[in-house]
Amino acid sequence: MKNIKSLLLLLIISSMFGACEDILETKPLNRYSEENVWGDPALAQGFIYDAQNDAIRAFLSVPASSTLYSANDLHTDNQIRTGGGGNINTDGYDRFFDAGWDQFSVIRQANLIIEKVTESTIFTENQKTLFIAQGHMIRAMVYARQARFFGKYIIIDKVLTPEDDLVLGRSSTVKETYDFILNDLTIAANGLPLNGEAGMLTKGAALALKAEVALHGGAYIESNKEEYYQISKEAGEDLFNLGVYQLDNDYANIFNNYDGGLNSNEIILGYYQHIDNTRFRETIMQRIVPNLALSRLDTNATPQLSQGFSGWSRMQPTWSLVEDYLVVDEDNVAKKWNETSYYQDYMTNGGYVSKMLFKNRDKRLEASIVRDSSMYFGQLVTYRKGGNLHWNANTGSKWGMTASGFNQRKGLYEEVQLRAPVNTPYHIVVFRLGRAYLNYAEAMLRLNQPDVAIEYMNRTRTAHGGLPPLAIGTDISDVWKYFKIERRVDLFFENDRYWSLLRWGKEDGGTIISELNTNKKAFEISEDGMSFELIEIPNGYANRNRMNFSARRYLFPVPENERQLNNKLDQNPEW
Repeated sequence: MKNIKSLLLLLIISSMFGACEDILETKPLNRYSEENVWGDPALAQGFIYDAQNDAIRAFLSVPASSTLYSANDLHTDNQIRTGGGGNINTDGYDRFFDAGWDQFSVIRQANLIIEKVTESTIFTENQKTLFIAQGHMIRAMVYARQARFFGKYIIIDKVLTPEDDLVLGRSSTVKETYDFILNDLTIAANGLPLNGEAGMLTKGAALALKAEVALHGGAYIESNKEEYYQISKEAGEDLFNLGVYQLDNDYANIFNNYDGGLNSNEIILGYYQHIDNTRFRETIMQRIVPNLALSRLDTNATPQLSQGFSGWSRMQPTWSLVEDYLVVDEDNVAKKWNETSYYQDYMTNGGYVSKMLFKNRDKRLEASIVRDSSMYFGQLVTYRKGGNLHWNANTGSKWGMTASGFNQRKGLYEEVQLRAPVNTPYHIVVFRLGRAYLNYAEAMLRLNQPDVAIEYMNRTRTAHGGLPPLAIGTDISDVWKYFKIERRVDLFFENDRYWSLLRWGKEDGGTIISELNTNKKAFEISEDGMSFELIEIPNGYANRNRMNFSARRYLFPVPENERQLNNKLDQNPEW
């Protein structure tokens, strides 16, 4: 059990869960002098965790979204948007759009950590090694975020003073930015501890990020792509050889339960919010649960509910996503739903859509998606026409109801009813072993070793999905097909889909990405439950969800306002 016992960890928790609160009934950390902070190991660690908090929030951020920092998939074919933020795939943004260019305060925090600790005569050598490694990891996380968004970025490797030239240009190449990140992560991995309390930076976290940075960078850098895929491969192997992490066979437990998220041996790094400082409204849970008071439930809806829902649903899973959760057919082969014997029987003999459609599905479907005839907060819910969670079941406003025919379960705690002002703990998974396995599989595909890739994607496919393994020797084109399905369903809602589609598009030639250039549809089952159709997204949300991807979306623009202030900043292609 990962218990938090020491004074140091109390300081850590105070800084992570709202550092401006009194620390151990003394004064806030930001009122301590610089001499105090860098003269006391506990206060220095508190400062570091405050910077780590900022870095993780930046790393998980999603552009053009008001849904907090929680790694959503709104800009992809995984989710329908019914509230909050814009749609970056409508091609309605110009070169003035700011996707989060200014992360310099967090970079300064990281540089302060590295410099002040290096200069210190107070800290022991072990403390210095630990603190400096955390500084490099924090800086790497911020730069990894900026590299994904902007490619080249301004490299600042020291604490700037008024005497320094503050008009700085970006790195000369994209590779230079990625090289800087990878060097930071090498230092971090060498200095961070093997084990730590939940939420602490560890050697495993540095290696997991290094493998992913090299994988993504390999698609964007100007040269030596294979070298980057080799770096990703080696970082993955170093991570696996630590022997610290293992796949959790209870996939839902990783995301849908606080204690599960706190104690899962699969999680390499998580972001944990304490119950004393967190309300439902301050978590993503508030944004994925429907809004339906019993007084507004259509009296003809079946079945009637015993409790209403008080969420502010702004995003719902798409039919396109649901399709990719494979079905184990009677011959024990995993297939798309419409390739199975169950579907053929339905087409011949008819029957209930939900019985056919959701039979023997990938186990991650139930862990991630609420669908017709699911149990949800202990109640049977139906999304068909006349059902209690159909978008027309609310006799008042349609706001807060699904526009896709599904709701999201992944990342939701159902032990208690959701109420906006009620306190709750919450956690977000930043890195985990399943993600690392899939990064390794992708690197091996890039290195033309499909059988190794199959071995590693099969690990999540079998342990998390309950699917039969993909056969060794499968043709590489089919391996890629099933790999992309596996990555999509295993990493849904973990800040992966958008970046993976960009990475694959880049390697495929950098033109239009079909998955980001298609209109989303709603899924609707007939009132008798015997047929279904895909229709235009209802209630006026269709335009908000249209996607029109262009090649310039591979990187966001350097905001024109920044360029007007700094003539050394060049612009990204096509902006």
